[in-house]
Amino acid sequence: MFGTILVLEERIFLPTPLNRVIVFVGNVEKCARFYQDVFGFAALPSEDPGWIELDTGGCRLAFHQAHGTKGPIHSPTGGKMNPHKIVFFAEDIAATRATIVARGGKMGEIRKFGELVFCDGQDPEGHIFQISNRT
Repeated sequence: MFGTILVLEERIFLPTPLNRVIVFVGNVEKCARFYQDVFGFAALPSEDPGWIELDTGGCRLAFHQAHGTKGPIHSPTGGKMNPHKIVFFAEDIAATRATIVARGGKMGEIRKFGELVFCDGQDPEGHIFQISNRT
């Protein structure tokens, strides 16, 4: 297959750390503001009104104005037809969940599978995010 590296005996690590996650949204400001208010992420300077990038302390989280065949999409883009999940690490899921709820976030119930503890939430456009103790 063109462009594929196949290694049978060992795994080759391509040194390309994850730099940014882009979420295409109907309301860039509203979504970015949610993650700023709930998680405390800082917005990075941008001259593009259809783009807001947040510093999460590692990988950047960017919101880009969604476009369709007829131009910009202004309705929410999250939901079952656009599945993805942004996962944030937290040691204390219950305390982190309580903080998110206190800051206006919508969170589901805490779930446990052995040592793994996590909880899903939704941003204003219906995009699913998760807090998890998985490192």
